Amino acid sequence: MKADKDVVIVGAGFAGLYAVHKLRNELGLEVQAFDAGGGPGGTWWWNRYPGARCDFDSVYYSYSFSEEIQREWQWTEKYAAQPEILNYLEWVADRLDLKRSFQFNTRVTSMVWNDEGQYWTVGTDDGRTCTARYVVCGTGNVSIPKKPEFPGIEDFKGEVLQTSSWPHEPVDFSGKRVGIIGTGATGIQLIPELAKHAAHLTVFQRTAQFASPLGNEKLDPEARRWLAENHKQVRAGARDHFLGAPYDAPRPSALADSPEERKKVYDEHYGSGGFRMVVSTYGDLLYNRESNDTIADYLRDRIRERVTDPKIAEMLCPTDHPYATKRAPFETNYYETYNRDNVTLVDVRSTPIERVTEHALKTTAAEYEIDVLVMATGFDVFTRPLLEMGIVGRDGLTLDEKWSGVPGTYLGIQTAGFPNLFTVTGPQSAVALYNNALAIEDHVEWISRAIGHLRTTGATTIEPTAEAESRWGDFAEGILNQTLIPQSESSWYMGANVVGKTRGTYIFAAGAPVYRAICAQVAERGYAGFAIDGVETAVPPMAKLDPEVVTALSAIHRPGYKPLEDCTVEETRAMVEQLVGMQVPGPDMLVDDIVDPAVRLYVPRTQTEGTRPVIVFLHGGGWVAGSLDVVDNPCRQIARATDAIVVSVDYRLAPEHPFPAAHDDAFEAVRWVQENIAGYGGDADKIVIMGESAGGNLAASTALRARDAGLKLAGQVLVYPPTDPEASTQSRVEFADGPFLSVKAVDTMWGAYLNGAEVTETVAPLRAENLRDLPPALIFSMELDPTRDEAEDYARALQDAGVRVELHRFEGMIHGVFNMDAIVSAAPEMYSLTAQFVADTVTAEPVSVR
Repeated sequence: MKADKDVVIVGAGFAGLYAVHKLRNELGLEVQAFDAGGGPGGTWWWNRYPGARCDFDSVYYSYSFSEEIQREWQWTEKYAAQPEILNYLEWVADRLDLKRSFQFNTRVTSMVWNDEGQYWTVGTDDGRTCTARYVVCGTGNVSIPKKPEFPGIEDFKGEVLQTSSWPHEPVDFSGKRVGIIGTGATGIQLIPELAKHAAHLTVFQRTAQFASPLGNEKLDPEARRWLAENHKQVRAGARDHFLGAPYDAPRPSALADSPEERKKVYDEHYGSGGFRMVVSTYGDLLYNRESNDTIADYLRDRIRERVTDPKIAEMLCPTDHPYATKRAPFETNYYETYNRDNVTLVDVRSTPIERVTEHALKTTAAEYEIDVLVMATGFDVFTRPLLEMGIVGRDGLTLDEKWSGVPGTYLGIQTAGFPNLFTVTGPQSAVALYNNALAIEDHVEWISRAIGHLRTTGATTIEPTAEAESRWGDFAEGILNQTLIPQSESSWYMGANVVGKTRGTYIFAAGAPVYRAICAQVAERGYAGFAIDGVETAVPPMAKLDPEVVTALSAIHRPGYKPLEDCTVEETRAMVEQLVGMQVPGPDMLVDDIVDPAVRLYVPRTQTEGTRPVIVFLHGGGWVAGSLDVVDNPCRQIARATDAIVVSVDYRLAPEHPFPAAHDDAFEAVRWVQENIAGYGGDADKIVIMGESAGGNLAASTALRARDAGLKLAGQVLVYPPTDPEASTQSRVEFADGPFLSVKAVDTMWGAYLNGAEVTETVAPLRAENLRDLPPALIFSMELDPTRDEAEDYARALQDAGVRVELHRFEGMIHGVFNMDAIVSAAPEMYSLTAQFVADTVTAEPVSVR
């Protein structure tokens, strides 16, 4: 049987409209779209309450796919109100002739997969059905309100208004006693508007919020024109920013600034509007509770400044969750509203609502007579809009059954067992922390390419593998647990705002750039992690990352980020220097900079009997970057962990100083240490050479040279060392494009270092014919590193030559994490393993081989 249509699309908001355009107008498919509303708009068709507006700048909260649309539409406010956003979406629908593909005032009530025919049968509330090969759900995440939690509401004789289904005609509140339940983002927008017109407004607050000024303003005609004509400049690089809007980059840590400096930063952004307070102040607010406390304290102080009654001010000060662990709300004169004589604030956390009566709302402490009850109690986010459609997948499995606990998806785009069903910005996607307009475009374009791929290759179905879905759930959960979000008891980010809903991971919390990179890699690798016509593929490297690494990459993928292979030497050096911001400040100790040779000595202040072992450390950076300062903190940490003297070598860098400059500098540093370290309390018979990345290569080659020169070394510690520029390994194939370090970047760095020199065992220790009599080795490799296999091959070659070797592979880790100990726990683990190895080596105790 031939399906009625190629695609059924559900929803007429940003997602549904763009999906119709992309799949019908550009891909040439036959589509049928449905929406329960009376026209285009999605959530903006339903949410018409006074004060409703977007919290991203209007120019960012709009489509970016069309030059003409961006140039022709002019926003009248910095943050558009609901009527203007609705007008915009209606205009886009007309501009692209989208309405003819929609059946409005029609709710999808069933969706059943036919495995034999390989199509979906979609049923609607008018009793009709439509079959289609693919279904694209653009139902939105905030389209189904939470069910009322208060008994007796059906007995209320007054008017009950739900913000998510506000009347289309104006509501007259004059002379009326109005009660509103809810002080989330919606309530914070609506409450000041209600207070202007109601005889009396009673606000029933369950959870106080950290709200800051929206900073809205009217745009004059000249400003409107300029924004439209210069949209490329205004929106440049938006998708390279954490939230998908080109806000200023944050400072690294609130703890690195003095209280006076912090206040200045917060003052600057408090009135700047939108999410700038969240993402443009300090980069660690969502990860470090102590840092978060500084902005929470600041916001509480601002509330106290704006609310005249100290008792009311304290009721409005949140104390039960860290800042931004719930979606940060923004306000216009919200706090000043509580200074009005006609507004009463009731804390229903301490005095809970018992029931609604015929004419009042009754708490455990009092009864409040009202004429109108407004419900601003929020939404059943992410899952409920999909579950309401009666979706039945393969083998009769319902989505309700599949998602009886935490939802399982892959990328938030599909779920296993439901072929050809696509969810735009579905559960466990990045949408909660990503400008919705761009997040939606990304998903629709990804889905369009996936469908195009199936049609081009003659395939029929696509769905995630069970493994990919399971991995993605664990992956998203691990990332979420890196943040402070789990410390919020009732955040809808975790489904915790709905009674009876399973608390868990509903969002991808690492931001837009990392999420986009993962989605791109999945597609580039033939839809890795998906089964196409039942043929399964493995998940791609980026989906195997340890969550701590994802957090680190999120910090690296800041605006202006370029892959290493695209960087100039100067840009590479700058990027490597920025790694200091991912390091724990090292302990205080005696530090001495030596000019000749160029080394820096670290001597622990602890008391010790006799002499100390010595570690000669060679930094990484691909032979072209790195410095003593980049590894200052790690060297201090190693010195403390090992109670050894650390000698950090400032070797010359390529391309200004190609091979053998760095190799010679490393060897001369070892020679100098042997001859001079006794003067610093070090033992020349207990020298361990250690290096990271390119420094690991230098350490390995120096160990060979030292052996041949008769210089005794007690051990060698090699941190993911590249050991052959021409290695032909599986890891170079599997991780050719990273994560973080690509084969192209590796080859470029080797080329700068070698500068045409012959590849011999001096630069490629893996090629050494004689590895006997080398010192014991501790070698670290990272699972997701193109140089992994050559590091491990070198470990095996050393073992075969009779050298004692301890090899540790770190799963889910990438090249470079040694310098990220503030984020990635593998780094301090390497410090500890190094300390144990030094102790074992110095005391000549057996070293385990792993």
